Amino acid sequence: MSNFCAILLILATAGLVLILLKQGMFYSTNMTYYNEEQWVSNGQTCRLTYASGFVPNSCSFAEVNVTGAVAWSSVGRQLGADVLVSNQSVVAFVTTCYITGIGRWGTLYLLVGDAEFPQCNPQGSQEVLGMTTLETVGTPEYPDGAFLLSTCSDAIPSRPASVVETNGMVRGVSASISKVFVSASDGRTEVATWDQPNYIATVNSLNRLYLMRVWVVAHCVDMLEAEIQALPGYSIGKTSRKVLSIGWENSHDVDNQAMLIAFQLFMCFASLALLSNDGLITLEGFSGLLQNKPVLTYDMIASLERRKLLLLAFVGTFLFSPLYVDVLRYTYGIEGHHYWSMSFLMMAVMMALSWMAILTLVQAVPVPSPWRNRPLCYSAPVFIYCTVILFVGVELAKGRGPTQAADFWTYIAPTLELCINGSMWTSGAYVIESDVGITPVIYIVLPDLVVCMVVAWVLSILAHKVLWGRCLLNTAWTSQNAFLNELTTPQWVTSLDLDEANAISIGNKRYCKPSLMVLLGYCTVLDKSGDKVARDVAVSFSSRESSSTVDVGRESHLAAGSLKPASKPCQETHAQYMVVSIYDLVPTITSWLRHLYQPKVVGTIHQNKFDLCKSTTRVSKPTLYQYSRGDCCG
Repeated sequence: MSNFCAILLILATAGLVLILLKQGMFYSTNMTYYNEEQWVSNGQTCRLTYASGFVPNSCSFAEVNVTGAVAWSSVGRQLGADVLVSNQSVVAFVTTCYITGIGRWGTLYLLVGDAEFPQCNPQGSQEVLGMTTLETVGTPEYPDGAFLLSTCSDAIPSRPASVVETNGMVRGVSASISKVFVSASDGRTEVATWDQPNYIATVNSLNRLYLMRVWVVAHCVDMLEAEIQALPGYSIGKTSRKVLSIGWENSHDVDNQAMLIAFQLFMCFASLALLSNDGLITLEGFSGLLQNKPVLTYDMIASLERRKLLLLAFVGTFLFSPLYVDVLRYTYGIEGHHYWSMSFLMMAVMMALSWMAILTLVQAVPVPSPWRNRPLCYSAPVFIYCTVILFVGVELAKGRGPTQAADFWTYIAPTLELCINGSMWTSGAYVIESDVGITPVIYIVLPDLVVCMVVAWVLSILAHKVLWGRCLLNTAWTSQNAFLNELTTPQWVTSLDLDEANAISIGNKRYCKPSLMVLLGYCTVLDKSGDKVARDVAVSFSSRESSSTVDVGRESHLAAGSLKPASKPCQETHAQYMVVSIYDLVPTITSWLRHLYQPKVVGTIHQNKFDLCKSTTRVSKPTLYQYSRGDCCG
């Protein structure tokens, strides 16, 4: 079952990557806007003229305090020049409104009317001369931040433009929006481009090669008729009769995304190619079970300790999961919540497999004589499954998804803020250096992940103890088996079922079962036309946990440490099996692959005896081979 779970997990990962690519994993653009019913009033006192901006002493302290007196005066002069260009003699009425979010961000709106103060929450339509947002921005020219004034003026003819969202929807916007930088220190103004972004930041989830960049652009949005009809109130231009609305284009982009996609797909296909050998063995097992034949079973997850190439491919497949989590955090409110838990599952699998890879490296450390051949045992499936279940469960219980999405902009220091209603709110100006970005999710959840891994590791050791009655394994017996004696036995820690009870003992001989051979990364093949020798005895065996063979068709058995003939001896044939690496199974039995790559023959098994082959021995290109579950070898 664990074999199928591993294969399905790789297929699910490949499928998830393809889905996320389609939905904008490495580049996305989505529009958001806040209707006037969500706005909160900040003041209705400012009067505005074309020549001088805000009328002196007309604005309340709460309104002036948003930016400070110097910058606020510059905001008034720029606002008057933008919205009163065709009504220069009018003394307009300015209402200030604001909207704030959970992540401590805020935006100030300014509505300009010619006859009375516009309402922040109108009922039905109300006429205005213009709508403006006041935010902050950080640029190389303004490293400490500046105010960004974005104005949709009814007096300026609209120049149509469009924004294409990731879902394919095309949003109409106006390229005639007026954007101006206002210096926070001296009130100096500078014209910006119509698509000037703010909320510019980076997320370094992996390394600087795959840096995630995010930004936001304010637009005058052309609202659809259905959207307008659904609103309780809205503002329209007095002259143009066009509904005025400001929305934000939220975008992200990942550097070198083509390289990242190529690597991700390569690792998925490489993992599936390496798993094809296990898939063949598993399918043969099911076929044999349906035909009432002996079935070979083994735990592929436990065998990863010996299959370092497959283990490395698995780690590579899940390597970019920290980046996926950060992207889904940014797009959580749009599509990210659908795949949030899956991305956490991938992260947990990556960390668990990485720990197993570290344990395989520990085997190279010399072990003291008293501890030799006595490694600590643990259950690899229990460790991985418990890590995933505990970590995903803990993060779901903490509501990590919506919390991280809401707090996205709190993980980077702002350089300039707005003072709204007596509190400071970030509004788009952040440190612009790419090495000082938003904290990646993996750093935030790492303490939880480490605790879950430690608990899972302890549980995996206890599970082995409860199920098999031991924590330490004696592997000294492997020297009494010709096949196992050629392999390096684990010394410090292992997930392999190398207990002596899992072998067949006849006198002082220890026979290795085919399932144990596969667990150790080897399998057997037969020459379809090879020599066969008659024999009257069949060997049957059974085992447990990660290494077992279930014989459902023969009658012979092992009793009292000796080989006992079946009650009804039958004439059978014995073939000479060739032992190859499990990585070489598919190339060995596939003729066209054999012509491209000749797998190495490790040894042969004849009449339950293993003989090591020379290192130069290869399978024959013209010979036809078939997979066989093999026989015991001593």
